[in-house]
Amino acid sequence: MIRPFSPSDLYSILKIEQKSFPKSPYDSRTFLQLYAFCPETFLVYVGTDVDQEEQIWGYIIFLPEGRVISIAVLPTQRRKGIGRELIQKAMEISHIKRLQVEVRKSNVGAQAFYARLGFRRYSMIPNYYGDEDGLLLEWVSQA
Repeated sequence: MIRPFSPSDLYSILKIEQKSFPKSPYDSRTFLQLYAFCPETFLVYVGTDVDQEEQIWGYIIFLPEGRVISIAVLPTQRRKGIGRELIQKAMEISHIKRLQVEVRKSNVGAQAFYARLGFRRYSMIPNYYGDEDGLLLEWVSQA
């Protein structure tokens, strides 16, 4: 189930963030600022564990104009379609006509993931990650 983020979700989001981006995770302050800035486009994916308890397995944050700030899925829940569902939910929001996301040039897995969802390479950003170029990928609504 995908639903809007709530501040009570913060601990779970921080856990996903740390496991997904150990070199440069966002901190609690950053997440709360993003929530304050764009609460309607900060979404979480809630799954049910073996004990039938709900847990947050992933999240997406994007700006109202369609720029993806961050998306992550708990490593134990990856390759189950959660990231795809989060992106597709963002695509379904009526005012979103395009989504843009940055990925490392070396991250061919992420590039393939986004390509399967209809994203195309839009631009390259030299040294976006400091030590590596970034690729700007874009999906445009056909509606």
